[in-house]
Amino acid sequence: MLKNKIVSSRAAANLVHDGDTLIFSGFGVVGVPDELAVALEKRFVDTGSPRGITLFFGGGPGDGKDQGAHRLAHEGLLKRVIGGHWGLVPKLGELAIANKIEAYNLPLGVISHLYREIAAGKPGNLSPVGLGTFVDPRQQGGRINARTTEELVEVTTLAGREMLFYKAPRPNVAFIRG
Repeated sequence: MLKNKIVSSRAAANLVHDGDTLIFSGFGVVGVPDELAVALEKRFVDTGSPRGITLFFGGGPGDGKDQGAHRLAHEGLLKRVIGGHWGLVPKLGELAIANKIEAYNLPLGVISHLYREIAAGKPGNLSPVGLGTFVDPRQQGGRINARTTEELVEVTTLAGREMLFYKAPRPNVAFIRG
């Protein structure tokens, strides 16, 4: 447990363990915790740890080139990526297309609501958004590739109305630029 809430980026990167779920802030380069990403990447490259991370993000936390979540695009570091807007993180997209990570694309607005549900300790978000689209589990369930098999979206009925239930991940660590 940390005694001081303000630590170096290296110390923060050392808080991430194998198999953790990491929430990553930012949209484009705004609000992206790049120093933390640099530190985590360096740790992985130098030591091979941590491994098997689940990365959860909303709006493309990168610059379309090298900054932000791009720094985490290393085979072995990431096991699963759940994102809302992949356009600014093409290196993560390349891992997904190459079937090297489990990958989900969920609606950005739903992910925004999932942040709230995670903070409130709720199991997920109920929404009609995505019915009949690629995130509907009767279609692809938001899964990007064959490696991705777990259902994160369920169809349910509430008050006679069909809805999608989006399961909230359970994060261990959040990288937030404040």
